[in-house]
Formats: sequence, structure tokens, C-alpha cells
Amino acid sequence: MFEKIAEFFRNLFSGILGGGSEKPKPGTFGKPTSTFESDELPEAEPSFPQDAPELDQDTASTIVVVSEEEPVVLEPGDDPAVVITPEEETKPTEPEVVVDPVIETPPVVEEPVIETPPVVETPKHKARYMWCLDNGHGKLTAGKRSPKFEDGKQFLEYEFNRDIVKRIIEQLEKKGVKYFNVVPEVNTDNFLEGRVGRANKLKSSLPKIFLSIHANAFGRSGWEPPSGIETWFYHNSRSGRALARIFQKHLISKTGWKNRKLKSYPGKKQFYVLRNTKMPAVLTENGFYTNKEEARLLLKSSVRQKIADAHVLAIMEIEKNGF
Repeated sequence: MFEKIAEFFRNLFSGILGGGSEKPKPGTFGKPTSTFESDELPEAEPSFPQDAPELDQDTASTIVVVSEEEPVVLEPGDDPAVVITPEEETKPTEPEVVVDPVIETPPVVEEPVIETPPVVETPKHKARYMWCLDNGHGKLTAGKRSPKFEDGKQFLEYEFNRDIVKRIIEQLEKKGVKYFNVVPEVNTDNFLEGRVGRANKLKSSLPKIFLSIHANAFGRSGWEPPSGIETWFYHNSRSGRALARIFQKHLISKTGWKNRKLKSYPGKKQFYVLRNTKMPAVLTENGFYTNKEEARLLLKSSVRQKIADAHVLAIMEIEKNGF
């Protein structure tokens, strides 16, 4: 009898304190707000894909592919930095005409004037967002590297991701754009909970955007034919899709590579960094390092600079116009 009474009160208080299995309520930007505190993020499920190369054949069949040319209709609250206000009406006023008395003055002998070019000051950029720049994976992450070339060289994704972020940061600092380097460390693994936790806990007076940078792969071993660039967003996020459109547009324009469109995956197995960040988030897959020709290109500094420049162009467009 005592155990039944105790069980009754446990169930009662569990319901009151929110201990049930209720799904998280939708939050801003069309994605669920985590029910966990920033330092109590859910553990990454090893069987869940964390980026495009980890999708299996069955999962790949349910991927939703969208063209970046398709418009996205944002609703109020999707972009907190865009505030639409009615234009203020102002009545034109006629200038007052003042007639000065005519005073005769002796002629002035003007000295030759040496013209100097005017000093044009570059207007300072007013930061609009806080960009959380995430370089995917780490040195301790298993795999995430190309087959070896004949000369022994090998593409390492963690190194590529960090190099792209470094190149982006160099430009953002000059332009006055606010950013946060989510994982400056190198000797780490996927560090998924840490990435998301750092971004979520970051205090900022500006709206935050999470940008995760990766390179793609296909197959288990050896060189494979797939190539091109794709950008991923959280499936239910209109803001995420709007952001992805802008990044994909500039990446394809700058590189000229195959356009693999915008992608999302419906269901609970969406990528960890997209489903657990409390802000609009996108993940770019910048070429395939399992494609021999593309892997060679990804090792070139000039190609990496193009990819970094494309990200910066997208960032600056969003800084100027929102998304």
C-alpha cells in the first residue's frame, strides 16, 4: 500500500516538473528549442549521421533537395534583425529668402590654388549578426581524409575546414563583422556537444548565426566519382533555408563547380549541429575529397581562397540585406 502511494506522488510531481516525454515546443526560426540547458546537451548518437558523408543508402533516399533559386517566404520573427517600419512622412519646407545689402569691396587677387584629391573615408561597417564559425571535426576524428595520392599526399578534412575558417576570419576582421571561432583547438575529435554548447551559451547583443564548414565524401574506400557543392539546413527552418540559398549561390558562382543544391533531412536524425543550435544554422559541404580531381583542387591555396571568398560574399550580403 505504501509503495502505491509513493508511486502516485512520484508520477504527480513528475508531471508537474516536466519529467514526461513531451516533445520540445517549436522555437524561433522554425526549429525546436532544446529542452536541455546549455551545459546539458543531449549526447551525440553514434548511429546518427553528423554530416553528409555519414548518410547511408537508406537515409539518402529521404533527403529533400531544393534549388537555391526557389524563393523562401519568411514570416515575422524568422529574422529578428529585420524590422519593417512605415516610412515617416515629411512635408517639404520652402527655404527662407534673405537679401543681403550690396557692399562694394575692392577686387581680390586670387593666388593659384593647388588642388589636392579629397580624402575619402571608408565607412565603417555596422555589424548586424554574430557569426559562430564552426570548423567541422578535429585531428582526432576517425576517417575524414582522402585516399593517398601517388606522391603520398593526403587531404585531411579537419585541416581544410580550419584553413577555410581562418581565411574567412582574416577578411571579417578587416570588414568589421562580428564573429566567434567556435573550435580553435586542433587536437580534438568531433566535439559535437562542445560546439553546440559554446555557440548556445555565447552572450551576444547581436542575433547569432551558426555556420559549419565541411568537405564532402562518398564511399568507403578508394576514389569515387561524385563531385560538387551542397549546403544543408535544418528541415523545418525557413531562416536556415534562406541562409543556405545565399551561401550556395556564391559558392557555385565563385568555384564554377557542380551545383548539388540545398539539402535537408526530415526526421530526428538531422545533423547534430543543425538540430541542437538555438539559432539559424547552415552546413556547407565544399567539394568531395573522395573525388581525385576535386581533392587535388581542395589542396590548392588558390581554390581554398575562392571557397573562403564565397563564404565572405554570402556573409556580407546577409550583413547588408538580412536573409
